[in-house]
Amino acid sequence: MTQTEHHLPRGLAPKVPDPGDAPADRTPPAAQGHVARILDTSPFPILLVCLVGIVLLSAFAPSLVVGDTWLTLVAGREVNDHGLPSTEHLTILGEGRTWTDQQWLAQVVFYAAHALAGMRAVILLGIAFVLLALGLATATARTSGASSRSTFVIGVLAILAGPWGWTLRAQTTALPLFAGTLWLLVDASRRGVRRRTLLVLPLLVLWANLHGSVVLGAILAMLLGAVELVRARRLASIPLALIVLSPIAVLASPYGTKLVAYYDLMLVDAPFAEILREWQWSSPSATTALFWLLALVAAGLLALRRCRSRLTVYELAVFAVTFVGAVQAVRGVIWFAFVAAAILPVALDGVLTKADVEAPKVNRVISVAALAGLAVALVAFLARPATWFVSEWPEAQVEAVSEATRDPSVKLWATDGTADWLLWRVPDLRGRIAYDIRFELYDEAALDRIVDYGTRTGDWQRALDGYRVVVVDDRAHLEALAAEPGARVTYRDEEIAIVERR
Repeated sequence: MTQTEHHLPRGLAPKVPDPGDAPADRTPPAAQGHVARILDTSPFPILLVCLVGIVLLSAFAPSLVVGDTWLTLVAGREVNDHGLPSTEHLTILGEGRTWTDQQWLAQVVFYAAHALAGMRAVILLGIAFVLLALGLATATARTSGASSRSTFVIGVLAILAGPWGWTLRAQTTALPLFAGTLWLLVDASRRGVRRRTLLVLPLLVLWANLHGSVVLGAILAMLLGAVELVRARRLASIPLALIVLSPIAVLASPYGTKLVAYYDLMLVDAPFAEILREWQWSSPSATTALFWLLALVAAGLLALRRCRSRLTVYELAVFAVTFVGAVQAVRGVIWFAFVAAAILPVALDGVLTKADVEAPKVNRVISVAALAGLAVALVAFLARPATWFVSEWPEAQVEAVSEATRDPSVKLWATDGTADWLLWRVPDLRGRIAYDIRFELYDEAALDRIVDYGTRTGDWQRALDGYRVVVVDDRAHLEALAAEPGARVTYRDEEIAIVERR
């Protein structure tokens, strides 16, 4: 008997490794402990993210595919086939105009996903971006000291505030970048800026090639720099770098300084703002009701000093900036919702003062069960037939349009909701379709023509001069066009009709 074995209780003597033993778990103990700690202490944020994933992977997956989804794929194909565009050649009304495709990288990413596994991969990738963004937002709240309970409560309100923000489009790729940027900036406002805060800059560079919301990310980074400079009362290098380099990062694109004109058009004086609901202010309505509910909850909490004092000056400023943006335009609601999910839970703890219940075993069961449910939903999603993913876009409509435009001289007038879908499914329509949802490409005359047709203003049928095939999505247009001499309806279902004209 060795000396060690003599002094140790039975069963605790060190075991001499046997070369034939199975290899031990190679996962670093620190990593195992970190994962276990998250499972044991954050069951409700994990449950929230998993529930969203389960819902999106199941019944709502086909509903995520919208007109912007098809535009993203069409533009991705355009970049793949013809390189980065600078001039518009897809539509008739926009032919020859400057096309600054700021979102080119997001489009290429989704196009590559489609080439890999069709719409199944496109939708799955989009959902992954959404869940990653939600995970980062809830992680921001938790690392800021928010309780698991408050993170869940505010998270639910934030998710419901702008559901249109979950649909698949180029913007989807920007969601995790926004959430990641916000995490770094909020962390710096609470713990002080340091070198890792500068990771915001490469995130902005990537973001500058994905979606125009990078401008908001740069504004928030510059805002932190300004707040820190005021607080330090000296020219500190990292805050100064954020102020100087963030706007430069916004232009880190193959288009370079051409993006200045693009952002001026899109953000300062958009001529199409009166046409698109997303560019209009968030007036109270059924669509924006839950956004205003979230805003009222936020206002009520921030009116209480014990809640407001739990937030930093920077966090309050971010709240103000994103709230103003959300009120000015519906498209800004999604960013305010993420800010609320990341920041507001800490304030809510000023009211719900009771700490999270310490029940590690129960919490781990909740976390593991939620993750298991998400895994089951993923397996079911992958097992779906390919037709399910595009079930809200009838193939019969594509076949009817393809047949009606078989002659390459025929020009097509479609709705903005169907144009890019038809361009994607019938590539020969390139250069033969009137317009699509890129309204920033069209001049005033073209926009007037589109509006006159849509609102049936004046002699609106003259807007269709030169177009032998029209896709109609309402009865008033259909009755008027079908009454034209020589016109005939060649296809009709509950959603659209196709009219061939002389």
